[in-house]
Amino acid sequence: MIKDCMTYKTAINAVAAEISTKGGRILVTGSTGLIGSCIIDVLLAANASFGKEYEIFALGRSEEKMLNRFGKNDNLHFVVQDVTEPITVDGLDHVIHAASNADPRSYALYPAETIITNIKGAINVLEYCKRNNTRVLLTSSFEVYGKLEQDIYDETHYGIIDLNMIRSCYPESKRTAEMLFKSYADEYNVDCVIARLSSIYGPTMKSDDSKAHAQFIRNALAGENIVLKSKGEQVRSYCYVMDAVSALFAILYKGKSGEAYNVANENSIASIAELAKTIADQAGTEVVFELPDEIESKGFSKPQNCVLNTEKIKKLGWFGKYDLQTGIRETLTVLTENTIAE
Repeated sequence: MIKDCMTYKTAINAVAAEISTKGGRILVTGSTGLIGSCIIDVLLAANASFGKEYEIFALGRSEEKMLNRFGKNDNLHFVVQDVTEPITVDGLDHVIHAASNADPRSYALYPAETIITNIKGAINVLEYCKRNNTRVLLTSSFEVYGKLEQDIYDETHYGIIDLNMIRSCYPESKRTAEMLFKSYADEYNVDCVIARLSSIYGPTMKSDDSKAHAQFIRNALAGENIVLKSKGEQVRSYCYVMDAVSALFAILYKGKSGEAYNVANENSIASIAELAKTIADQAGTEVVFELPDEIESKGFSKPQNCVLNTEKIKKLGWFGKYDLQTGIRETLTVLTENTIAE
């Protein structure tokens, strides 16, 4: 299990040591996903190693998946339901809403479900927080910025989203979720914050994640050439999952209510081709080119640069620790350790 790998444990403890609060009752939606699973690992480590007192509620559709991923723990409770259903857990202090389809193949195959999950999920989380005076964080995406004429985006920028593209189901519904959060803050005084995540990677990625960097890493681990499905010229902000999760805790506990914050590491800006080469070099493989199939191409975004300005989150005292080389090395090391252990 990834959570038992020593390299992963060390990184998790480092994030857990930074948490500034003593604990509380916290719900994490999307609990077995890339972000949600790492958040729960950090909270469990905070309890076990740093004397915190978190009562953790993991929301997911499959109890079997949650049990296999986390095992049993007296301070961890499984909330088995879809996030599109009302939330009924009593007395929560915080909610981290991380449930969403988040990869191109899912957008292409399940566009309606992607929209419904993002919008109904946001409504159910916000309704709970309105009733119970609970602070909530939404994990959003750099994709809400749409198409802009510049390369660097701060939290005030907004561009065009093509509603004729099926993959727009994701950014458009994330925009709506953000607008719901803003509206509940304004109309009902719900205490909420928003994290706009850059391209996140790490060992907690799902095995069927169809994002380009996830496929590159799987190729590398299998000793295969890395398949690049475009020229890879577009430049993006990347962020190792440990940096992303530490940023989420900073925003949850220090962010200004109603505000959105970019989450990225300024030392992890690269073109897709540069990312592929970084992975290939560390794995001892090569980069080759291959056109996507029809379903995948429907889920891909059109090439454009997207570098997130991080000045706003830096004012909360947060700085990323993993540059691209280090984050990729950590990812490959943990996944290799996990394969050996299995």
